[in-house]
Amino acid sequence: MDLRAFTCSQNGCDGPRSGICINTLPFDECPDVIRAEDVEDEEAQPEQAGSADHQAEMDMVVTPGGRSLTAERCDALLRERGGVVIGIVAGPAVGKTTLIGTIYELIHRARMKDFGFAGSETLRGYEERTFLARMASKKTKPDTPRTRHELTFTHLRIATGHGKTDVFFADRPGENFDVALGQTKDFATFTELARSTVILLMVDLKELMEKPQPIMSSIRRLFMAMEQHGSLANKRLFLLGTKADLLTADGQRDAAVLRLEQMRSDLETRSSTGAKPITVVVSSRAPKGTNRVGEGVEQLLSEILQPLPPSPFTLGSTSPSTPTALDSLMVAMRRKHS
Repeated sequence: MDLRAFTCSQNGCDGPRSGICINTLPFDECPDVIRAEDVEDEEAQPEQAGSADHQAEMDMVVTPGGRSLTAERCDALLRERGGVVIGIVAGPAVGKTTLIGTIYELIHRARMKDFGFAGSETLRGYEERTFLARMASKKTKPDTPRTRHELTFTHLRIATGHGKTDVFFADRPGENFDVALGQTKDFATFTELARSTVILLMVDLKELMEKPQPIMSSIRRLFMAMEQHGSLANKRLFLLGTKADLLTADGQRDAAVLRLEQMRSDLETRSSTGAKPITVVVSSRAPKGTNRVGEGVEQLLSEILQPLPPSPFTLGSTSPSTPTALDSLMVAMRRKHS
């Protein structure tokens, strides 16, 4: 099957050309895959003015934006606009892509009182990531496609009470981190950690309750590997508990939060650079029987986008060998402030 000869009839899916099926089916089994030449033939036929198909085409909104950003494109946008880069560190199926998609959905649908949607360079990518969690996907329960590629970035421009901020989320397959734990020098190649101003170290709370020792060991090793390679220097680190909606038994959530706090204390004690993780608990999906989607996500975003206090100004101590009158004045100011 030559995939280049096929496309998809579903709006928002580029089908075989993109390598991603929004129905999560093999392309030879998906009923929406059609020959590209059939689409071209239909477009070549003149439309009847006022027909239902013609009106539907007129009502269609074509959304701009790509699927994701390469590291080079992310760097270019950072040089152009500045912004916050969020590095996400977690193993497979912890909820990285689900969290990114939930933040987009809540902001895009105006479900956060303190944040507004101000644009995205990866709008199509967000739509594809969130499609399987919508009723339009006809799935019986929400789902999220797996991250299949190497490092990419998604972009959101968020309106806040103090302006607009460009936020870039690093999206790397969790398997990369599992492999790197066996050979920690690989962490030096994770360039998104060097770019990041914020790092989310994510923990599956349900897994933490069921297998506490392996999970705590894995998080500890991830933390120590990042610190060993200087990835945590001058960064805000969040220890983020995910999937809180799955903790349905009485007292289970409180017990998981307590273990998360114990883990935070353990990491802080082990830190040689004075890293102080901030714990936040989120549930991207709504707990069973409720419609509380994204519980804790707005708190997380508020912490991430909190304006940092300005760095204190300090005068240097170096003076030229032949000082000018201005240099002499600066020496006097140094003495005054010392």
